[in-house]
Amino acid sequence: MYRLHYSPDTTLTVQSITRPQQEWQPSPFHSHMLQPGSFSLKPHESYPQDWITIAFLSCIIIIAWVRVFYYKRLKQIYKAPFSQRFLNILIREGSLFKERIVIAMTLVYLMTFGFIIYKSFRFFSPASLSGYKEYEVFAICTVALFLFWMAKILLIRILGIVFKTAGSTYIYLQNILVFCFITGLISLPLVILMVFLNSSALFYLTLGLISLLYIFRVMRGFFIGISLKKFSWLFLFVYLCTLEILPLVVILKGFYLFGTDL
Repeated sequence: MYRLHYSPDTTLTVQSITRPQQEWQPSPFHSHMLQPGSFSLKPHESYPQDWITIAFLSCIIIIAWVRVFYYKRLKQIYKAPFSQRFLNILIREGSLFKERIVIAMTLVYLMTFGFIIYKSFRFFSPASLSGYKEYEVFAICTVALFLFWMAKILLIRILGIVFKTAGSTYIYLQNILVFCFITGLISLPLVILMVFLNSSALFYLTLGLISLLYIFRVMRGFFIGISLKKFSWLFLFVYLCTLEILPLVVILKGFYLFGTDL
C-alpha cells in the first residue's frame, strides 16, 4: 500500500495549518508469487555430446569420399545382394578384402552398429551403464563388434578349409561383407535421427529394419550355398547354427537377463 499525500505548494494562497487527511488506495504492485523451494537448479546437459557429432560427421565424410573415388565399386556393392550375376561381377573385378574401400565401409558399419548397440543398452539395460561414460560404452561396443566379426570370418575360413570348400567359402564371405556394408549405409540416416531426436520409435524402427536385412542376408547366403556345386551342405548347416542363430540367441538371452535383473 502507498499513501496519497497532498501538499499544495503556492505562495499566493493562504496556507492552512490543518494537515490534510490521509487517503489510502490499493497499490498496483503486489508481492511476487515465487515461493522458496518451488524451483531447483539442474546441471546443463548438452545432448548430443560433441563426440557423437564428430563420429557422425566422420561417417558422412567417409561416405562422401567413397562416393567420389569409388563410385563404380559402390554401385556394384549395392547391386550384389539382389542378384548372383552382380555378385559374380563384383568378385571378378577384384577381392573386396584387398581394397581400400573395405576399410572405409567397415568404419562406417562399425560406428553405425556401435551406436545401435550402445542405444540398445540405454533402452533395455540402463543400470548396466552406471560407472561408465557414454563414449567409453560406445568404444567398447565398437571394439567388441570388430573382434566378433574378425573371429567370425576366421572361423568361416577354417570351416571352409576343413570341409574343402575354400573357393565357395570365399564367395560366401563376399556376400556377407556386402550385406554388412549395405546395412551400415541404410541404417546410418535412421541412427542419426534416432540419436539427435532421442526417439524410441526411431530406435525400434531401426531395429526392425536391421532384422529384415539380417533375415534377407541369411536367406541370401543359404541360396548362394545351395547353388554352388562344391559347397558342403554340412558346412552350411554348421555355419547357420553356430555363427548366425547361436549368437542371436545369446544376445536375446543376455538382454532378457538384464531386463529381469532390473
